[in-house]
Amino acid sequence: MAPHNISVIYPAGTKFDMDYYLKSHMPLVQKKWAPYGLTSWKVAHYTNEGAPYVVQAWLEFGSADQWAKASASPEAKEVMGDIPNFSDKQPAMLIGDVVGGETC
Repeated sequence: MAPHNISVIYPAGTKFDMDYYLKSHMPLVQKKWAPYGLTSWKVAHYTNEGAPYVVQAWLEFGSADQWAKASASPEAKEVMGDIPNFSDKQPAMLIGDVVGGETC
């Protein structure tokens, strides 16, 4: 079974509190969704001029079914409800199975 990846992207021009995001929001995501199969997360902050996005987070679940359960869980409302605490815009989400990769 391939891992399932959720990419959460915040558009350029977003007012974003990275300190809150890393110290409060992502630990909340981990706490609430690890029981549903969240196996890892990563965050990138894009600083190149003209980039269409400022922040991107990758959430990895063991399967699409696990993500479906996490995103429909009562905890999802708390996770999504925390967004206004660090961002003035809602993110876009790209969701799909990991189909290739390598650790170098």
